[in-house]
Amino acid sequence: MRSGDVLSLLGISRKAGKLISGQDSVIKAANAKKVFLIIVSKDTSRNTSKRMMNLSARKNIPMFSWGQSDELGRAIGQEQRKVIGITDKGIAKEIYRRINLLTGVGDIDETTRI
Repeated sequence: MRSGDVLSLLGISRKAGKLISGQDSVIKAANAKKVFLIIVSKDTSRNTSKRMMNLSARKNIPMFSWGQSDELGRAIGQEQRKVIGITDKGIAKEIYRRINLLTGVGDIDETTRI
């Protein structure tokens, strides 16, 4: 498993219309219960990270701090992106699984919140 596998899946998600980007858009969609996974770039500000962690905890949405904003943006065909939300449950589950494998956490088990 490589990070490129996750990035390519993000690109596919964007083309399928199952991905939103930008802090305000993700917050709005999460409040409408349309987001199943949040990805925040590692180089985002502390304030943005904290805001997204609070949203994740409050709405019970899994969140990862993963990747750099320029590579996330490139993967979805846009400029730098600090916050990405996945709006499809199946795609969110697969991205969650892949990031867990990359970070050494392992595969998803039955207790996954997605």
